[in-house]
Amino acid sequence: MNFRKVYIFPVVFLLLFISSCKKVQKQWHFERKIMLPIESRPLALAKDGETIWFSDPDYFRLYRIDLNGRVLDSIIGIQRPMNIHSDNNSLYIPEFLTDTIWEYRNGTLNPLQIKKRPQAPAGVSVYGDTIAIADFYNHRIIIQTADTSVTIGKQGHQDGRLYYPIDVKLRGSKVYVADAYNHRVQVFGFGGKHLKTIGLNDQLNVASGIELNSQEIAVTDQENDRVLIYGYDGQLFQVLEEGINYPTDVLLDMEYLYITNFKENSISVYQKR
Repeated sequence: MNFRKVYIFPVVFLLLFISSCKKVQKQWHFERKIMLPIESRPLALAKDGETIWFSDPDYFRLYRIDLNGRVLDSIIGIQRPMNIHSDNNSLYIPEFLTDTIWEYRNGTLNPLQIKKRPQAPAGVSVYGDTIAIADFYNHRIIIQTADTSVTIGKQGHQDGRLYYPIDVKLRGSKVYVADAYNHRVQVFGFGGKHLKTIGLNDQLNVASGIELNSQEIAVTDQENDRVLIYGYDGQLFQVLEEGINYPTDVLLDMEYLYITNFKENSISVYQKR
């Protein structure tokens, strides 16, 4: 008897069994659209408990809706609200036409005191006592804490330079910027050091919105009607195209992903499975 063959077959079977038991990587799948009950141009999203805020810059207003699109609350008279942010029961609203950042809390609007005045703030992110603002026409990001106010970037196209940044997100000690008209995402340290460029080789055409969770970075590819999903190392995981029409922002919420369809009066919903 050939003992080598006797032992080889069980080993091969065991390896095949282990391989088949490996967990399949979940992916995002299109589920449905939330059709908005009023004529609107949904630009940006922020989660508020079990509800969603969206900004409508064309009609100078914001709406809070449930997950079926029913309107629960609204804020009117904001002169072109842009990429909003929700944190600790407050909604932060960059008002593009007045260079103001508003905090909406308990039904009341109050302006934030910003030490370095932005020119057309397009996005805002809050992380603890740190506020980041996408300063659109100044081609920079303002980073403000209780004690300091610094800026990141200046106009240009090389790594570390910005060209009309629209959105910004803070995570840990890093700043993630939707460098819209450089068609990429850039990552900086809080001190302004350029750390990474993401999406440069993926033919992005206006990177207008960015969102983060523990494993992924989602980026809206506005003019190409798609959303790109990256890992933090910059590897492209998935390209989402179904049910998407001129996406301007994306929201990650556990096993769900929400995308604004700016030209369609709707929000697309994807689920991870």
